[in-house]
Amino acid sequence: MKRHQQILAGVLVLQLALIAVVFWPRSAATGSGEHAFPDLQVEDIVSLRITDESGQSVYLHRAAEGWVLPDMGDYPVSSNAITPLLEKLVGLTSDRLVTRTEASHQRLQVAQDKFVRQLTLELADGSFQILYLGSAPQYTTTHFRVEGQNETYLTSALTTWELDTRPVSWVEVGYSSIPVDSLTEVTLENANGTFIFVPLPVTTAGDTTTREWTLQGLNTGETANAAKIRTTIDQAASVVVTTPLGKTDSPDYGLDSPTAVITLKTADQTVTLTIGAQTASGNYVLKSSDSPYFIEVSSYSVESLVGGTRADFITAPAP
Repeated sequence: MKRHQQILAGVLVLQLALIAVVFWPRSAATGSGEHAFPDLQVEDIVSLRITDESGQSVYLHRAAEGWVLPDMGDYPVSSNAITPLLEKLVGLTSDRLVTRTEASHQRLQVAQDKFVRQLTLELADGSFQILYLGSAPQYTTTHFRVEGQNETYLTSALTTWELDTRPVSWVEVGYSSIPVDSLTEVTLENANGTFIFVPLPVTTAGDTTTREWTLQGLNTGETANAAKIRTTIDQAASVVVTTPLGKTDSPDYGLDSPTAVITLKTADQTVTLTIGAQTASGNYVLKSSDSPYFIEVSSYSVESLVGGTRADFITAPAP
């Protein structure tokens, strides 16, 4: 009986050793140390599609003027977002081998039908390369596999959170920006009326310079609510993209019957912002006269523009 137990214990030890050999992350010396995509250069990549585990994807393409989002009317991609990613992709190495078995792909989430991210790279010669990014055994490391290979590796050079499938993650979020101090007049038109804001003369007290705004047409005893007016002007002067929509107008955008129109004047330019309908997500469509692109903006970022009333912009006289 004792001999039988010794044999079973020996078999168990061998099984555990085999599991460790197959599945344990290898050291740098275990892998080949070669690039995951041999001879690939940044300039070879002409398009990239990133798909997440839910099936949502974003498509980026290299155009003559730079990278763009073709599905969003060639909305420009930020070079600060795409360039580091391309450099990481071509620099990806296979020096940390995890497993050589196809049976591990599902568990490590690098399979064709189970992944955290799938990257499809189109190359200048018309060929494609597919990369799967999977689970993260540590915060700083991610499993990856190249399509057509059984080997799965670990990398600390690329993480799935860098590969967001929301288009806004790949663009400059600043859509329109005008320094408030350069504005000479701001006109707001919404369902509650037309409001014209003008700056008061700059005041200086010690080292502090103050520039406040007022509402034209104040009645006797009324005082402008300078804080509310400044909040409204700040929202108009700096517009941030929530979702790029492209260059093509749509009746669904509601810009023919806008919820608000804002005219911003400086000494040398006039910019008009038109805010349209509210979308299913609760955002608003917005178009600047200074840009060919339509965008969505968050509702809280334009609430003073869409819903502002005269009562908001004044401090009523004491009874």
